[in-house]
Amino acid sequence: MKLLDLTNDYVFKRIFGRKGNEDITRGFLKAVTKVEYIDINLEDTPILERDLIKDKMGILDVKIVAKEKDKEVRENNIDIEMQVIKSEHIAERILWYWAKLYAGSLERGNGYNTTKKAVCILIADFKLEKLEEIEKYHTKWNIREEEYRSIILTDRLELHIIELEKLEKVNKKTKDEEELLNWCKFIKFPEKVEESIIMKNEEIKKAKEQLDKISQDENERRLAELREKAVRDEMAIRDSGIKEGYKKGLEDGEKKGEEKGFIEGKKNGALEEKISIAKNMLKANIDKKNISEITGLNIDEIENM
Repeated sequence: MKLLDLTNDYVFKRIFGRKGNEDITRGFLKAVTKVEYIDINLEDTPILERDLIKDKMGILDVKIVAKEKDKEVRENNIDIEMQVIKSEHIAERILWYWAKLYAGSLERGNGYNTTKKAVCILIADFKLEKLEEIEKYHTKWNIREEEYRSIILTDRLELHIIELEKLEKVNKKTKDEEELLNWCKFIKFPEKVEESIIMKNEEIKKAKEQLDKISQDENERRLAELREKAVRDEMAIRDSGIKEGYKKGLEDGEKKGEEKGFIEGKKNGALEEKISIAKNMLKANIDKKNISEITGLNIDEIENM
């Protein structure tokens, strides 16, 4: 049976956000952030069918609380979002998620020094327009000074954006980057990923086993298909709205053009009528001042006739 699509956010959460799969999540996080986490705590929120039809509150995101290994640091709040619907406001969306994640870590009565580090990871199954000039598929973002770019204002903000559509353009990779690239290949092409990659990485192997398992489950397939249909419907509605907006824009433009042409035509017709009257009045030797008062034409215009 064909494997379920890991870019389906329900399937992605089922593999990376399910309690019992902490090793899988830890392995992926290490590949993205280059940090080894311990005490992985997954927010295993029950997913209802209505959540699959319309997700407005990030219910299908993978939410994690984890601590860095060998460091006495506060727990980190981590949010992983799988996104397949292209949006021009995707950067603002992930920033809103980060702000919410960071602000939510401050408990009432505590100082700002108690806030937890907030790490947001966006996996986009498309190219972001704002990142067109950047060839690499994985970018890391912090708050930096404009001129002194090596200085980070605070390490409590960390954003990662992974564009799966750029994977095919990856020609050179360092050993440090190979691990994340293998994860991304598995997420994008689980049917085609090389056996050598699976056998070399224990966490990817576990993820593949989990994907094989749920792909054989009729109920899991039904839920994944329900989510996929909801995404298709949302994209169809958006595309329909764009087409309707374009059509209405053309119609409005044509209507305004016709109205403007009509008004201009009336103005030109009225001017020609005034000139004709002025000429007839001149032939009758009527005073130019009187002609000006009657037609609205100025003296210079009348004299030029």
